[in-house]
Amino acid sequence: MISIDGLKPDYVTEAEKHSLRVPNLKRFVTGGAWAAGVTGVSPTVTYPSHTTLVTGVSPAKHGIINNSPLDPFGKNLGGWYWYAEDIKSPALWDIAGKAGLVTASIDWPVTVGANVGFNIVQYWRGANPDDHKLTRALSTSGLLDQAEKDLGSYPTGYLFDIEADSRRAKFIAWMIEKKRPHLLTAYLSSLDEEQHHTAPYSDTTRRTLERLDALIGEIRSAADRAFGNRYVICIVSDHGHITADRETHLNAALQQAGLIQLDEQKS
Repeated sequence: MISIDGLKPDYVTEAEKHSLRVPNLKRFVTGGAWAAGVTGVSPTVTYPSHTTLVTGVSPAKHGIINNSPLDPFGKNLGGWYWYAEDIKSPALWDIAGKAGLVTASIDWPVTVGANVGFNIVQYWRGANPDDHKLTRALSTSGLLDQAEKDLGSYPTGYLFDIEADSRRAKFIAWMIEKKRPHLLTAYLSSLDEEQHHTAPYSDTTRRTLERLDALIGEIRSAADRAFGNRYVICIVSDHGHITADRETHLNAALQQAGLIQLDEQKS
């Protein structure tokens, strides 16, 4: 199961309308089952949505209710819901592991400490090179060292652009061929990142998706080499994006109504 964060269905189903060349993703539409959309969970953001994808239940049940825990005083220093122990419902890898199946994961949200056989976690703290040491320490013992001997350095968790995804895709393909998991979850972040910066349907967003499409083709080729035709790939996403040209600041209206008072207004 490969998640492309921020992938709207019409990027694939109406690719020609958006001047997109995504032949690998379109193969899934023409040769497999697909949906024009799904009902998103609330809140429809990355960590709750990805946890619903692997548990099948809503954030109210699985407990991952935002990307980051409520921390109004900043005591958690910008921490996110990284830890699998916060998930209150069984995940796919829990069920698969109990059935004796080999599980693997690369950069999937909320997997630090998860019951995954071969796990490269998503984690960062200082947004600096030392985060790579944290990723190595929190992933399956020795796994990152083994993969990096073949592939070079793994991108640290705070890098979300297409260059980082290009590196991650090589590790996904490596995992498929070297570890041959029955279940693999993998996450690609750059489409979401680009849309946040430049909006949906922008030129750079389209170029990013076209490069991701090529990466999906490489991953599929790795699965062909590892399993022949005896595998299933699911392309999923957590949410889409829409364009917006105005903002609403509710606190301004509340202030004008005399319902809140700014700090500098207090005596």
